[in-house]
Amino acid sequence: LLMVLKISSKFELLRFCRTTGAVALLKLSQPNPDDLGFVDSVSVEEIGGVTVSIVRNEQGGNSIATVVLRGSTESIWDDLERAVDDGVNTYKAMCRDSRIVPGAAATEIELAR
Repeated sequence: LLMVLKISSKFELLRFCRTTGAVALLKLSQPNPDDLGFVDSVSVEEIGGVTVSIVRNEQGGNSIATVVLRGSTESIWDDLERAVDDGVNTYKAMCRDSRIVPGAAATEIELAR
């Protein structure tokens, strides 16, 4: 079975390739069997009034996750996006180097005891 999706964002294309195990071809040519990807299921759903294509690949053990944020105003969306971005970057930093420095006046509270 063959599926065709129009993905205009380079970031989303790379994310899709990582999810499916496919290779993004730079030239229009016949792909090798190793270049093709695989998914368990594809569905089209509506989330928050927007039609989206949902691709699930549960067998591959991929490391892709989608977080859907909702907010009543653009500024709330921006704050939520920053909070998620900060959390993801903190996790990435902790995976690289597990040493931590306590913040939020934790040092002063400990010294006051």
